[in-house]
Amino acid sequence: MAAPTSRDDAPAYMLRAQERRARALLEQPVERDEPPFMTRARARATQRAITEMALPDAPPGRTVAFASETVAPRELQFPEEFRARLATAVDVRLIRHGQTQGYVTDGGLTALGHWQSHRKGQDLAKGLKEGDTVRIVHAPTARAMETAVSLRSGIEQALGRYGIGGVTVEGPEPNDDFRNFQFWRGGVEMDVTAAFQDMALLREEHERRSTGDRPGWMVELDRFYKIQAAGGDPITSWLSTPMLYTEPPAIVVRRHWHGIVNELEKGPANLKLYMCGHSGPIRAVAASAVGHDPGEPQNVEDVRIKVYADREHAVLTYRGRGVEIELPTLCSPSWFAGSDAVAAVV
Repeated sequence: MAAPTSRDDAPAYMLRAQERRARALLEQPVERDEPPFMTRARARATQRAITEMALPDAPPGRTVAFASETVAPRELQFPEEFRARLATAVDVRLIRHGQTQGYVTDGGLTALGHWQSHRKGQDLAKGLKEGDTVRIVHAPTARAMETAVSLRSGIEQALGRYGIGGVTVEGPEPNDDFRNFQFWRGGVEMDVTAAFQDMALLREEHERRSTGDRPGWMVELDRFYKIQAAGGDPITSWLSTPMLYTEPPAIVVRRHWHGIVNELEKGPANLKLYMCGHSGPIRAVAASAVGHDPGEPQNVEDVRIKVYADREHAVLTYRGRGVEIELPTLCSPSWFAGSDAVAAVV
């Protein structure tokens, strides 16, 4: 077998050079017109970038400049006016479902998945106080619904255990805006898991009868699931590869934001919104904010969003990285016209 002619990791001498440049950044003189909190933030971000570059699973081609730009320390000492906006913001959690029985059908949770969801509810309850209203919504699948039910059970148990009174818990209720990314299967739009079931049956008959070329949707979906079967990450492919029969990540992100805004408009002002959904859409929402793929959320791990009272800006935090963003529902370019119209109907 021929030796490989390319590599996706930097050679040792390049890694050492990058580390020297990174350490030089830490020793640069401070700009006089830069506030102290920003100086400390830059130093922490650069130090974290150096650490991340040394990890075995660091992305290929990662540089200090890229790492420093995309690592935003959560412990920023925000100015007072920024803290005031956060104090009146609504807390939103996009929570991945618990461990499921499988992805080749719309299966429910395992016993461990129910425990994970119940424990997540207990953890969230510790941040509640008298007068809060918790609204639990979920994607219209069995695994998301069961996660939401167990989440509420954990919240209610913890409220009693910790003596937290005066908290209203609503739901769980399904919300179609938070459905998993969809697949166009021969003229029918359906969940990607349901489409896989159809493909498995049709592919067997197609190959047995030798009826000719497979339709394009079947080729694309087969390629998607073969990535997972080979030990890869199909969501990475979905986020980075144009697909003709699969709902694009950008549309999924805008759909989720429509769902968030619509739920917040129902009130009340002291609302906590907990959404139990799927890893692909949640990961896409995080990626659209931080500017790169931040990785797969674990079961019941969440993306936290603090939506300002003006419903125009928010702070999204995922795995210690926070970024202030403008809500994408404020703009409607021509290529989003169709998705916005559908979201308005839903």
